[in-house]
Amino acid sequence: MRRICLIFIITLAVIGLFGCPKAAKPEIKPAGKEKAAGAKPQFNSLLGEVFIGTVGGVDLTGLPKKLYYPGAKPLARYGKYERARWGCSYNFETSDPADKVWRYFTNLLSDWKQAEDVQHERFTRRSFIGYVDGVDKEVVDITVSPQENKTVIVIAHTYNEL
Repeated sequence: MRRICLIFIITLAVIGLFGCPKAAKPEIKPAGKEKAAGAKPQFNSLLGEVFIGTVGGVDLTGLPKKLYYPGAKPLARYGKYERARWGCSYNFETSDPADKVWRYFTNLLSDWKQAEDVQHERFTRRSFIGYVDGVDKEVVDITVSPQENKTVIVIAHTYNEL
């Protein structure tokens, strides 16, 4: 009995000095493709080459180069391409009239499905979805707003796979 009490006292002393070992928490991984920690998304746009870096002081990383309206001034970028179906919004302005801007984007995205067309007295917004083999791969939502002596372009862009 003395031995059992001695072992019990020694065990309590060790636990008191060093603490109990903690069970390892299981690592919960998100569903889907596994990526290394800190890995950057690989952009694969239906529109071809994408920007990596800044233009005019604005980070355009991930934006397909063809969505950059020729001669437009980049104003801002909001969001990050952190995971599939999360995208970014890019703001631009140009001196071109709104109808010329729409002709450019309508021609560029003529093979894409137009999912929405909102006409308002102060802006027009259209959404386009790019499909491959019946699966949506990319979504582009463009808002064009004529302002005094300029046209503001807002492009929301999403990759459905990264």
